[in-house]
Amino acid sequence: MSAFSQITGRLGQDPDLRYTNGGTPVVNLSVASNRQKKNGDGEKVSVADWYRITVFGRDAEILAQYAKKGSALAFNGRLQTDSYVDREGQQRTSTYLIADSFEFVPTAKRAEENGDGNGETHAAPEETNIEAPESPEETADGGKSKRRTKRKTIPEDEIPF
Repeated sequence: MSAFSQITGRLGQDPDLRYTNGGTPVVNLSVASNRQKKNGDGEKVSVADWYRITVFGRDAEILAQYAKKGSALAFNGRLQTDSYVDREGQQRTSTYLIADSFEFVPTAKRAEENGDGNGETHAAPEETNIEAPESPEETADGGKSKRRTKRKTIPEDEIPF
């Protein structure tokens, strides 16, 4: 059984589009996501965690065309763990996300670039509203309506590289 997961972070390298023997497009990515922790002196420091992600089909082609190193992305999919024997003969496991979907995440820098010069900013083209279902108690139609929410902007100083 695999677990549904979401990973949000920045690409560690430009996507490299390849094809399976059957002709299916595939992209393997490394994504960095920052977290805060305290060091030995009790100070908060930012640490980058790296995740491996595999994307197939049309989504892989879109990533190869539009994404680049440093692009902020959110991936949804399932975790998969494979076992293998390394060159030294040791048994190893590798866990990665098989992405079912992804979206570009707006950044503060992109919003500034889309400003109109009077201090106001406009949404970046990639910024989209996402629909989040309301609980059935909150709606008169038994939970069939949806409310619109926006994704959180990631500050530029949280870029792990």
